[in-house]
Amino acid sequence: MNIRLLPAVLLMVSTAALIESASAETVLVGAAAYPEGPLWRNGKLLYVEYAGPGVKQWDGKHSSVYWSGDHCGASGLIDYRRDHILVACYDSNAVIELDEAGRQIRTINRDAAGKGFIGPNDFAADRSGGIYVSASGVYDPKAPISGTILYLSPTKGTLVEVATLIHYSNGLTLSADGKNLLVSEMLAGRILSFPIQADGTLGPRSVWARLQDLAPPTAHADAYNGPDGFKLGPDGNYYIAQNGSGRVLVVNDEKKLVRTIQVPTPYVTNVNFGADGAATVYITGVFDPWKAPFPGAVYRWTP
Repeated sequence: MNIRLLPAVLLMVSTAALIESASAETVLVGAAAYPEGPLWRNGKLLYVEYAGPGVKQWDGKHSSVYWSGDHCGASGLIDYRRDHILVACYDSNAVIELDEAGRQIRTINRDAAGKGFIGPNDFAADRSGGIYVSASGVYDPKAPISGTILYLSPTKGTLVEVATLIHYSNGLTLSADGKNLLVSEMLAGRILSFPIQADGTLGPRSVWARLQDLAPPTAHADAYNGPDGFKLGPDGNYYIAQNGSGRVLVVNDEKKLVRTIQVPTPYVTNVNFGADGAATVYITGVFDPWKAPFPGAVYRWTP
């Protein structure tokens, strides 16, 4: 799950075209404990610290605690109805709802059938007000595959399991046409696609892309080499946090790599956008996810 910057803009030749490779220019938070889930909201940047208090807020100069949850292990954030926020608590296997003042008002730790879920990790909103939740399952390449996707109905407000047997489900986003849910299958190194049904349930999966086909792993790549957080950008491109390769892959709807964004943290955890769309990209990452205190940073990149 969950400083010196490279200032230059480089060009590298891919097999198909010239791909722009740039570096994140600005460090917003240089000391974060396994940051994830950036979310621009009301002129401020919210993000979680998996190894920290929960949700933090950056106001342009300083970071402060927005919400604290004991044993949460926060890993994701998303806007929810009535100016509320949902927090994915990976360690406590729960989704927390916060009101407009940041107060905890609801804890969801069971689906509509009374079944618990393991490792809620990230979110994606559909076009009808529903929310998809990735529950990653057990983080072990040798363990039985246990990742799932749940759907929070906009009318019922309860979670329903809509996909199973995903090898560590992580970041997720809707496709550009809104017809499919794309899901990072992290330990398989690929992205899956599920057709979305009228009631929010999902149809049979297919492989949307394999990361090794989008871009060769870097020299310092981790064995699984991502993908982690994953968002459809306002520019119509997909932004994939490649955990283990120190970069964000920017891919178009034809699944062609159009840009890479390099960051100093090898373990890139997530990405999101500012009020000006893809002109501002916020990126979170970790230097060492295996050793406490799990130092990381939050970056801002602009084209």
